[in-house]
Amino acid sequence: AAEANGRILSFDAREGERVEAGERLGEIDSVQLSLRRRQLLASRSAVESRRSDADVQLAAIRQQIESARKERSRLRNLIEAKAATQKQLDDVDAQIAALEKQEAAQGSAIANANAGVSGESSSLELQVAQLDDQIAKCAIASPVAGTVLVKYAEKGEYAVQGKALFKVA
Repeated sequence: AAEANGRILSFDAREGERVEAGERLGEIDSVQLSLRRRQLLASRSAVESRRSDADVQLAAIRQQIESARKERSRLRNLIEAKAATQKQLDDVDAQIAALEKQEAAQGSAIANANAGVSGESSSLELQVAQLDDQIAKCAIASPVAGTVLVKYAEKGEYAVQGKALFKVA
């Protein structure tokens, strides 16, 4: 029986001919399925392009944190030399704390966004797998080894899922 709906593009089974199990005897039109598959692959590529590189995104904040830490070190030396105030050091410490919180928040946002991209990409991969299965079912093959007794369909006719195409014994 046909496993897919569509126009029969080729069907080479002949009555009285010996066939092997799994032997491909014809094909049902799968152009629309193939086009849909290509569309899903393009969509998956577009989704994957939205994936963020956390290191690149966070590089500027990490550089600011590093600069603020160097400034804190300089201020400690100046405080020991009585050339700076404790308030200046406190301000730098507050700046470092704020930058570290900003880095954590942005890192979390990037991780969440990337998780969403992964979920969307996985969904598209499953849809591609479904289409691959449907495309594979467009192949007309003998389920068993034997002799073709009767051929019920011809090239150019419309196959309906579940409709017998040929009888083999």
